[in-house]
This record gives sequence, structure tokens and C-alpha cells, in this order.
Amino acid sequence: MAGFVPDDKVADVQNAANIVDVISEHVTLKKTGKNFLGLCPFHADKKPSFTVSEEKQIFHCFGCGQGGNVFTFLMQYNHLSFPEAVAFLAQRYGIEIPTRNMSPTQKKALEEKERLLQINQKAADYFNGMLAGPSSGKRARDYLKKRQMTPQVIDRFLLGYAPQAWNGLTQYFSKKGVPLDDLEKAGLVIAKNGRYYDRFRDRIIFPIVNVHQKVVGFGGRSLDDSLPKYLNSPDTPVYHKSRTLYGLHIAKEGCRQSGSAFIVEGYFDLLALHCHGIQNVVATLGTALTRQHVRIVKGYAQQIILVFDSDEAGIKAAERSLSLFLEEKVDARIMVLPEGKDPDSYIFTVGADAFRKAAEKALGIIPFLIASAIKKHGLSLEGKVHIVETLRGPLSSLPDNVSRSVYIRDLAERLDIDESAILAQVRASATRDKKAVSLLKPRHSSKLEEALVAMILQYPEIVSDFNMQEMIEGFETVELKKLGHIILKNFSSNNPVRGADLIAQTNDVEMRNLISSLLMEDVQADRDGCHKIIRQYQAHLRKRHIRQLSKKIKEAEKANDHQLLNQLLAEKQKWAQQRLEVL
Repeated sequence: MAGFVPDDKVADVQNAANIVDVISEHVTLKKTGKNFLGLCPFHADKKPSFTVSEEKQIFHCFGCGQGGNVFTFLMQYNHLSFPEAVAFLAQRYGIEIPTRNMSPTQKKALEEKERLLQINQKAADYFNGMLAGPSSGKRARDYLKKRQMTPQVIDRFLLGYAPQAWNGLTQYFSKKGVPLDDLEKAGLVIAKNGRYYDRFRDRIIFPIVNVHQKVVGFGGRSLDDSLPKYLNSPDTPVYHKSRTLYGLHIAKEGCRQSGSAFIVEGYFDLLALHCHGIQNVVATLGTALTRQHVRIVKGYAQQIILVFDSDEAGIKAAERSLSLFLEEKVDARIMVLPEGKDPDSYIFTVGADAFRKAAEKALGIIPFLIASAIKKHGLSLEGKVHIVETLRGPLSSLPDNVSRSVYIRDLAERLDIDESAILAQVRASATRDKKAVSLLKPRHSSKLEEALVAMILQYPEIVSDFNMQEMIEGFETVELKKLGHIILKNFSSNNPVRGADLIAQTNDVEMRNLISSLLMEDVQADRDGCHKIIRQYQAHLRKRHIRQLSKKIKEAEKANDHQLLNQLLAEKQKWAQQRLEVL
């Protein structure tokens, strides 16, 4: 799997990186016995099924089956290639990774991302300098003062100002010898008719920082409400708005401590809350809330509170998001603001204490949808029909029968409709939408085969005590036989390969998940315990072979083939008299 990254360097990085420390930056983990548990970031996980072993330096989710080591976690979570995951951790732990063994394409992609991150940091410094300038930034500073932004918040979020000039940033980087096409790739300039123009002009600048403290993009707000009022960086090799949240690098600790996270839509909404000491807040970046956003936030908080504008657009945005929370099994609340208020204006009006008290009264998903549907459609006969039609899908998606029953009864009372009529509609919707989805593929394997491979992975030194080739050839489970051959291929009596190393050497996702699953098995890792497993499997093979011989004997008797019958009877007697080899 490493290929172009030297094995010794991969090993150095893997030894330096503690998987619990790395994953804890993205998923809240709790020590349970010798392992750590958390909500899986790769599927809709309501009860913690995501297991991290510090001892074995692997993770495995017993809900969706995903598993691997520290590199594969970063690859899946941050959508990185293997060399990017290795390079990221190497930089973090001060280990130099030579690029001479990389293919030209891989080396180019890696270097480009690093180059764009450096450009973004310099651009953030440039914008910040423009804001602080005696003359260049006065108008922007006055605007921020008008919006009641504190100096501490301005500094904490590296706010800046893009001057009115069409080529201010372009000239700044040209003097530094930075190619303009790199600025275009970073989304900072726009190319038109062979010329380059600054994307952000006469705007307050909000650098977008990821959880690793890297500037990946920018947002800009016009000072005079000219359109577009807000302008964001396009997606780039280092920035993807569908899986990036503004302020998460600061909010993550507050989310963990409080157990909750506020989600707002705008930069100033978030900054206003920070001005009042509320730090467990993130903002979407000019896009609707995505499944990836929800999974990221639930890694830090058990409860999510949506605080969108009280206008029709804000209500619709909240409604669109709620199906995601239901599907992802997240405890979500919707904070309904007074009419005409957004989070920014509301908190500056009422203050932090009143804001927190209002948040405590935030509606759950279904109560909010019920209130919203009644407000929208009214209680006319036709309105009631529309309300039931609107709510039958969300009600049918509730996994808890008790809560579903309670909400149906409440809705029936509000609409003055027979409860059974609503229940029939909900059941009909559930029948249409029901999908037989299995997160885990049944292996249909022998438990003994699983135990044997788990033992080999966790205690490879035992392999020299028996004929592993013969054992593996006797496997009936295709996946386990395939894994057994991989182990044989990599096995060396001088340096027996361990399971965690195999994960780094395979590109096969299903095989990687199988390895991590077997590594999580509780195996008695001493010679006597391993010998017991081997003897059990040898006995299993012997019984299976005798059963097969018995079947063939019956067929030979039926065919009156006396010669074959005598041979089979002799062979069966031989197997029946055999004793298990004493190890």
C-alpha cells in the first residue's frame, strides 16, 4: 500500500502517532475497559460502536464494519490519499518523508496542496495587515465596530480586509514570485481574457481554518450591502465546503465540554456568539448542511442545536436539514428565534444568559416540524390533509415506537383527527420507504476458522508450531482463506508480520476491515491457549473429513462399486483411529 513511501518511514510515523490521540481530534472517545468507544463518523451511529485499541493501534466499527489503522482513518475521514495521510502525520511529529520514490503525479499533488496552504496563510496575513493599516483598513474597522465585534474576537478569527483595488493581492504575491495560476487554484484570483483579478475586493475577510489549524479558504462580506453580500472561496484541492465548518477549530473543545453544539448559517452569527462567550458554535459556509457536516459535529457533541434565521428562508433551511438528523440518529434541537431576528441581532439584544435559556427550550425535530406545518398550512380541512402528508415521512422514520406513538397522539389531538387515520398513513409511508439495509455482511464462517486467523494475526509467533498452509487450505470461508494466503505471503519466521502491519499493506478495503475486526477479538495470547485452538480446529477438520467419507461410502454402496467402497471404508477406519497430534 505504501509503495512510494519507504517502509522504514511509514513505520517511524506509525510508531510516533498514537491512534487514540489522532482520532480524538475528530471523535469523542470514552475509555471502556482496555479500549476506547465513540460514535462512528462513517455511518449513522446512535449507540457507540466505534472501537479504538490503543494497545493494537487500530480502530474498528462493529456497526458498519469499517476498520484500519491511523493512516486509513485519516484517509477515510479527511478524504486523503495514503501518501497525504503519511505526510500529514509526519509533519505533525517532525518526521521527514522523502518524495523521491513517489510517482510524478503523486508528488505533484502532494506538493500542490502544501503550496496552496502556504499561499492561503500568506493571504490571510495580507488581509489581516490591510485591516490593521492606518488608512487602508479604517473603513473596515469602523464596520466591525458597528457590528460590535470585540478586538479579541477579531484577533482570534484572524479577520482581515480586502482593499477595493482589482489587483492588490495579485501584486502582493507577484512581488513574492508566486505564480498567478497557483493563486487561481487557491481560489484567490479570477482569470479572465488572459488577466488575473482579485476575487475579494472591498470586503471583510473571514479566513476559514480547518481543525488542523490550516487556512483552507476565505469568506468575504461587502461593506455596503452590495451584491453578492457574501462571497466564498470555490472548492479547491484543500477546501471543500460540503465537509468544512467555519469555527470548528475553536469550537471543538467547547462542544466536548458542554456536550452540545450550535450550528448557525453566517460568519457574523458565529462571531456574535463568541463576543458573548459562547464558543461551542460552528457555521456552514454558503451551502446547505450536509451529511458530512452532521457526522463531523456529532463527533464532538451529543446534541446539536440549529439556530437559523427566523425568516422563511431560515425556516426552510432548518426543515431541509432535519431529515439528515433523523437519518443520522442525532439528538437535534431547533431554536426558534423571535420574528425578524437572526442569531447575531438576537444575542446582542438579549445577552448570553437569555440566549442560553432560550436554547434550553429549543424544540425537538418532530415538535418543530409539527409547529411549522400547522403554521404553514393552517387548520382548515385541506390544511390538515397537507399537514399529515408533510409529517408522515418524518414520523415513519422514528426508530422508537413509543416516541412515534406519542407524537401521533399529540398530532391527532391538535388536528382533531382520529389517531388511527394518521397511524395508517405513517405505516403506509414506512412500508414504501423501508429498505433492507445491512451494515455488516454476514461472513457465514466457522467460528473456529475466525478464532484461528485471529490467533495468527495477534500471536504470529505460534505459526512455527503447526502446518499453517494445510490449515488454511482446509478453510471453507472464502474471505478467511484469502486472508490466510495474504498472511502466508508476508510471513517470515525471522520477522513474523503482525496484523496492524498487514492493514498498512493492503488496498483491499473489505480485507482491511476483516483484519481490524479479527484483531479486536479477545484471543488468549499464550502458547497453551493457542494450542487449544489449533487442536480444536484439527478435530473439526478430522470430523468434517469423516463426514465427507461417510457420504461417499453411501454413494459407493448405492452404485455397487465394491472396489471404491473397500478403499473408502479403509480410509475412514484410518481417520477414526487417528489421534490428534500432541503439540
